[in-house]
Amino acid sequence: MSLVPGRLLETRPDAPATIDGQSSGIGQRTGGSTTELKVAGRYGIPTDATSAVLNVTVTGTQGPGYITVWPCGTTMPTASNLNYTTGDTIPNLVIAKIGTNGNICLFTTTPTDLIADVNGYTT
Repeated sequence: MSLVPGRLLETRPDAPATIDGQSSGIGQRTGGSTTELKVAGRYGIPTDATSAVLNVTVTGTQGPGYITVWPCGTTMPTASNLNYTTGDTIPNLVIAKIGTNGNICLFTTTPTDLIADVNGYTT
């Protein structure tokens, strides 16, 4: 099901808020960290949704690295969804399976801000 894009994650403290205030202004993610993002049950996404179509963006990157997106509660895959270098602002379309508690996980290798806009979902 397609959606009008809606922001679910915005780590920058002075940026516009997310659609419901959750996961908004939570600060730059540290290198080697995983951020759990609640997807199911937000912005009209049903709690039984199985995957989400997201535009994931990095900005304010502090070094070269990558982002991996996967369903929380499962083992992180060895493939990346988005690669970046120092100072980049780069988006990428990601179709992510939704995991435990309706969450997806985002792993970053170096400090960066993260933005995630949802564009649709499947059930």
